[in-house]
Amino acid sequence: MAKEKKDKDPCWKNYEQIGTKTKDGKTVPNCVPKKTDKGKK
Repeated sequence: MAKEKKDKDPCWKNYEQIGTKTKDGKTVPNCVPKKTDKGKK
């Protein structure tokens, strides 16, 4: 059996995991866009 790597980020580039969610009966990572303060005052 393959072991899941804990140090590997399951999300795409510029996304971060905020907990998990259920999708189609499976628990999956809840990936959301990373917030940046660029251009905001």
